[in-house]
Amino acid sequence: MKFEEHFGISGLAMIAVILGVFMAVLDSSVVNVAIPKMMAVYATDQSTIEWVITAYSLTVGMFTPISGYLGDRFGAKRMYVFALVIFVVGSGLCGAAWSASALIVFRVMQALGGALLMPISMTILFSLSKPERRGLIMGIWGIAIMFAPAFGPTLSGYIVQNLNFRLIFYINVPIGIINIVMARAYIPELQAKEAGKFDLPGFITCVIGFFCLLYGLSDAPTSGWSSIKIISLFVAAIVFLALFVVFELTSENPMVELRLFKIRPFLASNIAVSVMSIAMMGALFLLPVFLQNGMGFSPMQTGLLTMPGALVTAALMPISGALFDKVGARPLAIAGFIVMLIGSLMLVNLNFNWTYSAIVIVYVIRSAGMGLTMMPLSTAGMNSVPPALVNRASALQNTLRNVAGSVGVAILGTAMTTHANLSFATYMQHVSVQSLQQISAYGRTPSVYGVSSPGDMMQLMGVFKQLAFQNGVREALIVAVIVTVIALISSLFVGKKQKHAASKEKHVAFE
Repeated sequence: MKFEEHFGISGLAMIAVILGVFMAVLDSSVVNVAIPKMMAVYATDQSTIEWVITAYSLTVGMFTPISGYLGDRFGAKRMYVFALVIFVVGSGLCGAAWSASALIVFRVMQALGGALLMPISMTILFSLSKPERRGLIMGIWGIAIMFAPAFGPTLSGYIVQNLNFRLIFYINVPIGIINIVMARAYIPELQAKEAGKFDLPGFITCVIGFFCLLYGLSDAPTSGWSSIKIISLFVAAIVFLALFVVFELTSENPMVELRLFKIRPFLASNIAVSVMSIAMMGALFLLPVFLQNGMGFSPMQTGLLTMPGALVTAALMPISGALFDKVGARPLAIAGFIVMLIGSLMLVNLNFNWTYSAIVIVYVIRSAGMGLTMMPLSTAGMNSVPPALVNRASALQNTLRNVAGSVGVAILGTAMTTHANLSFATYMQHVSVQSLQQISAYGRTPSVYGVSSPGDMMQLMGVFKQLAFQNGVREALIVAVIVTVIALISSLFVGKKQKHAASKEKHVAFE
């Protein structure tokens, strides 16, 4: 009771909200390690089974925007429980899937629940917590977002290695049922609001536009940015998202309230968070690739290596939230981005000679910066929004974060591949064509860079490929540094400490 009097929300209600978010975020990364096992069980190829991952991320990105309208229309608690039910049923069906196609369909169902859980959980905590304690509460909520992606591969690696891979889905069922019971019992009712007529044109253009954009971004590093497929997807995304913006700005009851960007603190904080998400998700993609493909670590070893950084981030989330309640977002954002920039600059020197402990230390430094920055910026933006629009603001903020994360993975993945290919071509130029022809024809040639036989040539090419891969990763990490600098600059425009809009009886006129 003392907890509720102090924070405005009961401890059990907060646990019920955070548990659902943790499960949803966890399932965005838990499947990656099980891909080879699922390929064998379902007797399918990698391009097909990868849709188990792609379908989840696409569905979350496509349907997160609608969460604001649904929260207003039916009430946040009711929609949260509904989302949990969909997620739990989808998880059980994923575990029981009899084929790759069935698993992909059930992952879409699971993702529909996951798409609603994150923004609606933010709305619930934001609406119930006291304004002066909101930073701390949102910092605790942020633990789930930052810790789950690092914990997922470790958990999945253990399950796949020692148990049945289907448990990565089945484990959600008992936990989810407990979560549903707790949510129904402890989360207070949040009344539905007048949401108006459903914005069907906005919904259709939003779903198609975000599908084309997110699918294009995920496939561009593989298919090539100049391929007809990717160009067509991006053209379609531009057309449908442009129509979406027109519909939302002209509709009396828009599905996504884009006019929230007229609120300067909301706009500034979302720009900073989105830019940071590009650097954060891009680097989170690169590091496991380097550790596994370059240094030969197993997925479980990689997960254990990144775990300390995730724990540091999780520990700093509530601390930064509590500090936000006292000093506001800008000092914390600037300090956090500086720490993140230091870690990013150190990570640029990553190479095959680094020790396990050195990688852990640098990753922890970078993670500490993210832990200081993320929640204060998010909370500052939400604090500037009138209470009646909290549902819509939460949906918009989470949509931007999802899209920015996909952009980060696509940009840094492309930078890595491009520079790796260029480096390999440069290395190969030092071995003459004539030498290669002599090796091929006679199996013997005067030594060129130590090459005097076909076996030596293959070994040298292997070394070149590894060095080129290392160079590609380091060039991509330089891009992450540049993005972090942009995020630091954008944080300078986040307003000083402010009171929540409700405390000032502030209402925004969008006309």
